[in-house]
Amino acid sequence: MQSIFGRAFCLFMVPLFIFVVSLSSNVANAQPAKAVSLPQTITIVFAGGAGGGGDVQARLVARYLPKYLPGSPTIIVKNEPGAGLRAGVQTVYRSKPDGSVVGGSYTPSTLGNEAIYAADAGYEFSKFVLLTSTYHQPYAIAVGPQTPYKSVADLKKAAKPVPFCNEGGGMSLAYIVIATKEMSIPYRSIPGYGGAPAAMAGLLRGDCEAVSYGLEFTHRYLKDGVRPIAVHGLERHELWPNVPTSKEQGYPLDLQINLVFYLPPGTSSETANAYRDGLTRLYKEKEFLDAVRKAKLTPTFADTKETQRIVSDLTKLYSKYAVELREAETKIK
Repeated sequence: MQSIFGRAFCLFMVPLFIFVVSLSSNVANAQPAKAVSLPQTITIVFAGGAGGGGDVQARLVARYLPKYLPGSPTIIVKNEPGAGLRAGVQTVYRSKPDGSVVGGSYTPSTLGNEAIYAADAGYEFSKFVLLTSTYHQPYAIAVGPQTPYKSVADLKKAAKPVPFCNEGGGMSLAYIVIATKEMSIPYRSIPGYGGAPAAMAGLLRGDCEAVSYGLEFTHRYLKDGVRPIAVHGLERHELWPNVPTSKEQGYPLDLQINLVFYLPPGTSSETANAYRDGLTRLYKEKEFLDAVRKAKLTPTFADTKETQRIVSDLTKLYSKYAVELREAETKIK
């Protein structure tokens, strides 16, 4: 006759044996996580000129990101501002999806160009593999030191169309078009400047009377006499507490600039996730964030999901004004 202890021992050992056998089987069948191998040299193609806020942040990312990527690759930045800021995006679109090329561009210019040129833009932004975004800030309208304007109302009452300096095409033109249409401001475009700094120089020379750029970039030129008169955000910005928003002046515009990072179409999820993880960790590093602040920029970060939302909202905005944007583009050619 089996003792109570013996029966209890068997009851204990049988499930234990099943557990151990099952665990051993799972370990034997488990596949090791796929190691991600990135090229030793990676290029961030920035669709814009040198010196602007996006370019500065792209170069800081290139300096600090390698230690957060597999193999600690070398990262270089290549500026491609041509074709109204389309050239750099086109380069990334045509690149091999092997992780060797990362795109960096302003979402307004990238999506604006697609709305203006459609298939002739040379890319379909929805096919890119989105990573993360940064440099989120409202756009603004600013005027030259010798101009008489002090408010949106003054611009609306201008006796003749207000000339805006800009590069021509894409974001440089789009937010001028959208804001002036919403506010019923008469305007004319003065295109052809090789980047935002050149357009600001044109404003200070008197080539034009107004510009429309991101708040932090515009802030650099206040010491030279540039005067902001409207912030296209729903709340006042801490840098310009005395500058009213468009909403306060009767027009609830929410126009932002965002620097988005992305990979060529067809890039594997493993490669994309390696970049996403690296960028997420980078934007938590104190040394990197301090470097961004030292460059007189405010560090911001949006993960892939939030970046997708930003892209989706801007795509809808540009679709709304696609006809007006195409007409404006035609006039400057």
